[in-house]
Amino acid sequence: MRNSKVRQRIAAGKLKLRIRDLRNLGARSEQILGAIGIRTADELRRQGAVRTYAELRRSGAKPSLNMLWALAGALDPWPEGTHWREIAHGESRLSLLLAVEDLETAARRRA
Repeated sequence: MRNSKVRQRIAAGKLKLRIRDLRNLGARSEQILGAIGIRTADELRRQGAVRTYAELRRSGAKPSLNMLWALAGALDPWPEGTHWREIAHGESRLSLLLAVEDLETAARRRA
């Protein structure tokens, strides 16, 4: 999606991306995310990778860490994305893990 015309159409709201259109995510990911109420790429983008991953864990879906890497890669940079392996082995790996832990710790304290 490096085409500038595609980017302009997305920004103008004239082209709607499905979850399966995002890098790293396919039909199965779209189905899993739909089960927790995330049905569009825009909804996923608004919720973010960390919150989405934490919600999947709370739902009992038991996602692997590869799902966290895939979600983060799908959303950054928007809308081109980054391959999940780059996320898994890159500098953002630790910050993603810590963000998930912080979110889950805060949720446990509220409960």
